[in-house]
Amino acid sequence: MKIRWRVGALITLRLSLAACGAITDTSLTAPALSVIEGSPTLHFSPAPLLTSSPAPLLSHTPSPPLTNTPAPPCDPRLTFCIESGHFLFQRPIALPDTDTVDPTYRYGSTQTGTRQPHHGVEFYNASGTPVLAAAEGAVVYAGDDKQTLLSPWPNFYGNLIVIEHHFDSIAPPVFTLYAHLSKIDVSAGQTVAVGEKIGEVGASGAAIGSHLHFEVRLGENNYASNRNPVLWLRPLSGEDGNPYGLIAGRFVDSQGNPIYYTSLNIQYFPDLNAPQAAAYTVETYASEKQPVRGDDQWQENFALSDLPAGNYRISYLWLGVLYERWVEVQPGKVTLATFIIQ
Repeated sequence: MKIRWRVGALITLRLSLAACGAITDTSLTAPALSVIEGSPTLHFSPAPLLTSSPAPLLSHTPSPPLTNTPAPPCDPRLTFCIESGHFLFQRPIALPDTDTVDPTYRYGSTQTGTRQPHHGVEFYNASGTPVLAAAEGAVVYAGDDKQTLLSPWPNFYGNLIVIEHHFDSIAPPVFTLYAHLSKIDVSAGQTVAVGEKIGEVGASGAAIGSHLHFEVRLGENNYASNRNPVLWLRPLSGEDGNPYGLIAGRFVDSQGNPIYYTSLNIQYFPDLNAPQAAAYTVETYASEKQPVRGDDQWQENFALSDLPAGNYRISYLWLGVLYERWVEVQPGKVTLATFIIQ
């Protein structure tokens, strides 16, 4: 199949003028992208990346010197925005145990249609690994779910704990859920401190192997009130001591309806003159059966967390055309991008 290459696909971003970051350096040129064996190697022209589409808001005519005129905001159609996140929770697993989110079954994914849409994230650790309270709060449930239904069917979570949290910056209560435990160390009505041990990792309920299933619920403690935990967990830090950032975005049709897409490609280029350092495939949130929810602020339907700062290329194939968009990730920030499919 002959692949046509189009730079500057219709991409829009949700932003607020107060929270939106500055446009990144548009003088960078992209490296070549090698596609599947048997297809040609695709090369870019040396034109600036963000000026390849004829959008007037991306004009780089310099402003008059010594004025107080603010720089134009990031264009909601053609570039990306950098915003502060609401990272209110610490990791429920501490080092030296595995505190990274499992990438094979992300929030909202179905593992390409083989499982239910995932309402949380997984931390794979051995049975008996300490589970910690992600923030100060009150335990509202501690036990199994054989009689009390907190999911689509009984004994889904097995042994679990739910903690209710209140924050000055968030009006409704926020709940964290810790499931598949082998041991519960707290009881309902108890107040816990951030980082306090509340239980131990296990494989109870419908777990496949020993791990912690972790959820964030907003407003109400029910299965339909879920949000993506990676947008609430404080980012980990890299070897340089700087916190990682994350990418959150929308993949939608012209009416703004989310589209289920299984193979968004995200590539990391710390050096634009060198090969990629990492590559990821992201599945957008599945909408069938038990739908998952996007963030109230960003309404995303895909997210990728714990990314080192730098340049990233998001690409996808649609009706035989390969589209791409370059974005920047900044330490401890959320990079927002929306892809509109015509």
